[in-house]
Amino acid sequence: MKKRRNSIIFLLVIIIIAGGTALYRSYFNNIDSDHYLSSNVLEKSVEEHQNDKMGKNSRSFDFKKFDGQWSLIQFTSNKSNKINIVDNTKINSGKFYIVVLDSKNNIVAKKNELKDKGNISFTTPKDGKYAIKIAGSGASGNFDISVNASNNIDISHKDFFDE
Repeated sequence: MKKRRNSIIFLLVIIIIAGGTALYRSYFNNIDSDHYLSSNVLEKSVEEHQNDKMGKNSRSFDFKKFDGQWSLIQFTSNKSNKINIVDNTKINSGKFYIVVLDSKNNIVAKKNELKDKGNISFTTPKDGKYAIKIAGSGASGNFDISVNASNNIDISHKDFFDE
């Protein structure tokens, strides 16, 4: 009887540890979680980054095996500005998100490139700075967006190696 009770306790401890580990990984380190997408992950890597083209309100490049996050475009906007991000991105492999964050890293809009179709449209909730961030896990493909707004916005681009 004592062996059986000890076996049950041991099994319960293993289940609790495994469940806690799975919950931690899915919440904190999972690219699909809003917590991860809105965090300031400084680690990023890319095996190949080429054909980088920047326009006043656009950005495109080819990439292979992108992991991490990159805030590549920042803009300043007034409240209630209608923003449309024309998205022609094509992902060949891996997971890839485009995320718009406000100055406090709250998600304003996001797109899972493997599941969601179309452009990214939203209205700015307040005056301030916004960032367009990409997040990837083993992602390869072609990134291609342009940003349009109903009122003027001030856009700046960040290089891959900028923090």
